[in-house]
Amino acid sequence: MQRTEQTAREICLLDLKAKGFDDQEASDLVDRFWPVLANEIREGIIDGAWPFSAKEIEVLSEEYRNLLER
Repeated sequence: MQRTEQTAREICLLDLKAKGFDDQEASDLVDRFWPVLANEIREGIIDGAWPFSAKEIEVLSEEYRNLLER
């Protein structure tokens, strides 16, 4: 899970910076939204514990999509 989380955080940060978020705001948002990217990366495969429910990921995914579309 550690590698997946690290990769997800890096991709999330790149996505947010590409959308114009400054470094601090992007870093703060990564702490909230990295599970969305991790869920996409893992494709149902769990490497260690997966602490997020399907509902949590669904809600975060929708928030993240809306954030990137603004």
